[in-house]
Amino acid sequence: MKVIEIKSLKKSFDEKKVLEDISMTVYHGDIYGFLGPNGSGKTTTLRILLGVLYPDGGKVAVLNMDPSLDGEQLRQRVNVLPESHGFYGWMRAEEYLRFFGQLYGLQLTSADCRMRLDQVGLDPADRRPIRTFSRGMKQRLGIARSLLNDPEILFLDEPTNGLDPKGRREIHDLLLKFNREKEMTIIISTHILDDVERLCNRIAILHNSKIQYEGPLFAPVVGKSIRYRLHLADGKNIPTTWNVPGISCQEKKGQWVTCEIKNIHPDKALSLLVQKEIPITEAIQVNSGLESMYLNFTAQGKE
Repeated sequence: MKVIEIKSLKKSFDEKKVLEDISMTVYHGDIYGFLGPNGSGKTTTLRILLGVLYPDGGKVAVLNMDPSLDGEQLRQRVNVLPESHGFYGWMRAEEYLRFFGQLYGLQLTSADCRMRLDQVGLDPADRRPIRTFSRGMKQRLGIARSLLNDPEILFLDEPTNGLDPKGRREIHDLLLKFNREKEMTIIISTHILDDVERLCNRIAILHNSKIQYEGPLFAPVVGKSIRYRLHLADGKNIPTTWNVPGISCQEKKGQWVTCEIKNIHPDKALSLLVQKEIPITEAIQVNSGLESMYLNFTAQGKE
């Protein structure tokens, strides 16, 4: 089911074309990576999708609504975590959530706030002011804020920018959890390719005011192998062979197994493993070639 559809979108500022005939589609349950260099128009696109900016031309539909006409109604069903969060350093976490809840017409109780804080891994009993929080804690609080209205679509602008590897991994795990458990559609605007490789199933690459590529994170080629790292719920009883054509086990380390998939679509391969009751909790593609793909589509002078 389509939850976002853009057709021939155009936007200019002072006669400078920022978006030129861009088209893209996001489906229910996607974690969609929106890629492009700084200044390529990613944030402008997000603002149009949220009804904050009006397009100069084209068609935009979000949850079957026109953001330009139905912005107030739409914003009750979506939420956004901008790159600049606008934290009030003197507030405590619960005060902060209550304040933003009021913007959605929500009268949050202490129990509501504690539930949201616990949901993102923050200590509900922490009474320190936000200015004392680490960057990772602030990022978690921002995500808690963006979940207050249980959005159907969550927009994230550079959600892991400035975080250390541990902090980035924690944010990744949170987003995967919400996507899987709530079937939440997530749009990630970023230029950090590692985030995209770990999280996204579909991507768009924006450059020179145009969509240069939109589609799956990878496009499997018959005869070419693809390596995956699989995390298993039970690392003690990993079978020596999975007896699935096209899948071979390469390396085992704890609860992680690296395997090679060839001559079969990865989605089909993983589905076959699940049918054999192999307890896969996470699958990470190792060699998608996203960096080469991104550099190719954003090469200087590419039109």
